[in-house]
Amino acid sequence: MTLDTFKTTISPLGSSNVISQFENLTVIPYGPGSNCSLSSVAQITQKGTSEITLNLFDSSTLQDVSKSIQTNKTITETLGSLNPSCNDASGEITIKLPAQNSERKSKLLSLIKSSHQKYVKSVREHRKVFMDQCKKSVKDGTSKDEGKRREKEGEGVVKESQKLGDKVLEEKIVEID
Repeated sequence: MTLDTFKTTISPLGSSNVISQFENLTVIPYGPGSNCSLSSVAQITQKGTSEITLNLFDSSTLQDVSKSIQTNKTITETLGSLNPSCNDASGEITIKLPAQNSERKSKLLSLIKSSHQKYVKSVREHRKVFMDQCKKSVKDGTSKDEGKRREKEGEGVVKESQKLGDKVLEEKIVEID
């Protein structure tokens, strides 16, 4: 997991702009095999902090899109169980959003910390691969001094990556609290 992936994963979590959690949500509007982003099948608008409205471009996809939202793991983890209200006549789906409470904050913090742990693990795995490559290059003829220089340089990159990941984590925790 790269730093950009980590940022992308946690950026919509806990945000007052809930639309970002829905825009890239994968929906199946025309049955199996028709996966696409919600923003490609509907206009998404947020009304205050308590409601999202989806105006579908094709009203025949109403039930499939609604079901996709209800069963989406990311949405249910961050917002809880949602019960979209469908208006067949207008092709509109209304979603009432849950209030921010301590249970939801706790769940969001847990998700964010879990993503951070995956990021840290990924950095460590990249470090190990790099260090193994440095050792192999010394065995293959690179001088020991050059091998040590590369290892030291790699350690610096790892430490900087960890600091950046920690900073992103701290900023997100402050945003949620």
